[in-house]
Amino acid sequence: MFGKKKDKPVKRKKNVIQEYVEAILFAFVVAMLIRNYTIQNFKIPSSSMERTLLIGDYLIGNKLKYFFTDPQREDIVIFYYPADPVEPEPRDRFLKILGPVYFDKNNWFFKWHQKKNVVKRVIGMPGDKIELINKKVYINDELFERGYEQYIDSRIIPRGPNGIDWDGEYMGSRDNFGPVIVPEDSYFVLGDNRDVSGDSRYWGFLPRDAVTGTPGIITFSYGAQPIRDIRDMYLKQHHKFKTKNEFRWKRSFKLVH
Repeated sequence: MFGKKKDKPVKRKKNVIQEYVEAILFAFVVAMLIRNYTIQNFKIPSSSMERTLLIGDYLIGNKLKYFFTDPQREDIVIFYYPADPVEPEPRDRFLKILGPVYFDKNNWFFKWHQKKNVVKRVIGMPGDKIELINKKVYINDELFERGYEQYIDSRIIPRGPNGIDWDGEYMGSRDNFGPVIVPEDSYFVLGDNRDVSGDSRYWGFLPRDAVTGTPGIITFSYGAQPIRDIRDMYLKQHHKFKTKNEFRWKRSFKLVH
């Protein structure tokens, strides 16, 4: 006699909606891992790093480098802008879901909130004494000039009563600043276009844990030629100075340093 044939277990098929949701979640997780830990594409929006980086440069950022080493003097670093709010505002409008994902209760939709990425150059290392005297940078009382500095405003702003203020402590002006001592695990960063850069002179030292990477290569570049005079820059901002945008082919696939 033959025994009773056992029934094979029936495999439950996933429905189409479940398959789509799982695929989307998987793609989202992979994209976030790549974006947060390997490389990232971004565009230069301001003139604060000219002539090194121009408005309209499209870059690939290397986000792996500073997992294995610390920034060094003169490195160009990408970091989360310290003055940006940690959470979206007004705070009571947003419900935090997970990490940078929030739910907008007014619009009934999800919002990704993260401090914006900013690019500057490391000038001061931990323990350094930094001072600006008539635009010139001094590190540990020695003049620090490298040739990538740009000044488009011929005026020298003295240390006046209405200068730069770090949380109630008077620090000086754009052109005459400090001296300050860079604390441990922090850096003093400046834009190469010194007269128009919002950098450590205005918002303070850059914490090490805010550094996310370094620009690697310019993929392509589209925009106007850099403005060399602060008067023309102000006129352009008020739409009274016309500039012609063009493809800057010579900048394509240029390494950033």
